[in-house]
Amino acid sequence: MDKAQLEIEFQHHFAEQGYDIDWQKLSLSMSFHAVAKGDFLFRQGEYAQRLFFLHKGLVRYVNISSEGKEFTKTFVRAPKIIGSTRAMVENSATLFGIQALQDCVISSYDWQDFYAQMHQDLGFLTYYSRFMEQIFLTKDARESAFVEHSAERRYLDFCVDYPDLKDAIPQQQIASYLGITPVALSRIRQKIRLKSKG
Repeated sequence: MDKAQLEIEFQHHFAEQGYDIDWQKLSLSMSFHAVAKGDFLFRQGEYAQRLFFLHKGLVRYVNISSEGKEFTKTFVRAPKIIGSTRAMVENSATLFGIQALQDCVISSYDWQDFYAQMHQDLGFLTYYSRFMEQIFLTKDARESAFVEHSAERRYLDFCVDYPDLKDAIPQQQIASYLGITPVALSRIRQKIRLKSKG
């Protein structure tokens, strides 16, 4: 896939969601990234001052504790803008990494350039505002689920949100997303299987 096609896909992503952007007035320089399954787009602690667009594939945002324990923050499938907003805005190291769970095709744009040009177009500004709103809404819902819902309920919700992932990715990654151990996840899955047979 060439850069021209990737640029068209990037612009189409905004058009599909109803944002009218005058691309002729913008001059965003795009870089291309092919990230193989299992590899990282960037790792926790690295600097990632670029805005990434996932054209193809599936990734996870992952934190690793000082003891080496993994915690999956979220899963993201294409097409979607991805990256570390905090690292871009504050020009700081990332607090998480992004790992490809499938072979991925990604383009990226320098954040400072993107941010400067975004202010020249109302469509860009509107998209960015709603994009940030969605991040906070998702974060609030996830935090509430950890307080209000049992681990079994969180797993069932995961199966609804990501029906194609429950048997396609390592159970350890699902367990880390749910905030439980792989052993606890195995027990939950067994319990659900027994209920379905009853």
